[in-house]
Amino acid sequence: MRIHQLNLEKHRRYNKLSAMLGPFPLWFKSSPDLVLAGNDASPFICSALAPAMFLGEDIVVDRQYYVSATLLENLQKIQTIMHAWNPIFKIINIQATTQSFKPSNKQLGHSVFFSGGVDGTYSLIQHLNQLENLILINGFDFSMDKTTWRNMVARCQKTAHIFDKRLICVESNLKEFTGWTRLARFANFGASLASVALLLNPKSALCSAAVTYDAVHPSNGHPLIDPLWSSESCELSHVGLEADRAKKIAAIKHYPDALHNLWVCWKDPNYNCGRCAKCYRTHMAMQLNDVTNFKFSEPITTTDLKQLSPKSEEDLSFYEYLYQLAMTKQNKFLSRVLKQIIWRYRSKQFLRETDRLLLNARWAKWRRSRLSINQLADVSVFPKYSDSIQLDLLQQRLKKHPKFISSANIGSIYD
Repeated sequence: MRIHQLNLEKHRRYNKLSAMLGPFPLWFKSSPDLVLAGNDASPFICSALAPAMFLGEDIVVDRQYYVSATLLENLQKIQTIMHAWNPIFKIINIQATTQSFKPSNKQLGHSVFFSGGVDGTYSLIQHLNQLENLILINGFDFSMDKTTWRNMVARCQKTAHIFDKRLICVESNLKEFTGWTRLARFANFGASLASVALLLNPKSALCSAAVTYDAVHPSNGHPLIDPLWSSESCELSHVGLEADRAKKIAAIKHYPDALHNLWVCWKDPNYNCGRCAKCYRTHMAMQLNDVTNFKFSEPITTTDLKQLSPKSEEDLSFYEYLYQLAMTKQNKFLSRVLKQIIWRYRSKQFLRETDRLLLNARWAKWRRSRLSINQLADVSVFPKYSDSIQLDLLQQRLKKHPKFISSANIGSIYD
């Protein structure tokens, strides 16, 4: 995968840095007062690594550009970890000119990635005296249209104002790039954050953990990997593993304005829908912390909670921690509900294992046979039977469409 055609555009209202990653044009927009290095390919090599490993293509950075020497050395370690998790990610060679970056008094201060949720707000509170900036991205986790993005910025700006911090907004087509390469969100999650960190080059950038130490599973956003994206001048770290969601809310509730400004939903940042799993989990965590006035757009009922079904072991860990807290708090109602949720997941797992061990996975194979190509799971850090199929589809796409035109609807506050 060739990284070439780096281009820094300076406009009155924004700066835009772009590059070609193979046939794909990856770009970033930021405020014009932020310094972007037009010849530094470090942000792009982070994003390119997992897709190139998936394709089995060496990365070649055009000679007129450079990458951080520390980063280039650590990319070998990241490759070793990802290949051990899922061999579909092949070990590749990387050719790039290196440069050692020197920390500067002019660079951005210590920062945290922030989108208004529990994890980021907890990290902000825990590192309040150190942090200067909150970094918000459109086109990373969500590709928001103009109206939704402006609402999101307004919500996060409110939290920044509460704590007297600067909100830095970055816009990118990172999510589109990850999806185009048929990778799942968590296959390129930490790399995408690292791309933005090395683009902005703050003294440090905190990536907030979603789980605790005993529930860490393979992911591209991981305490083993995140620090390895660091350069000589920008240190990345993975923080917050000491606290589950309920403990984080217990810390945040001491800041009522921040608590009631939380966005814990998958939908429009104007509100918390009260109809998604994230809202349900947060509702239970709020109840167990005696927070009864947190607003959801729709009232959450007992029936809603009883229908919850974890999708993975990581997902299950959220409910197990809530169950332990409910038992400690002697909340009989939530204890019963959470016990049912956990039992439902474990029962399904038992049936899957029975099918695999006693029936040679006949049931699983039958279910797979009924899936269309469009229903196949994207490639993640956990090996799946469909990984090789997705690789073939991506290779066919590259042969058929050697040039890619970005079409993501990514709203901007800079237009």
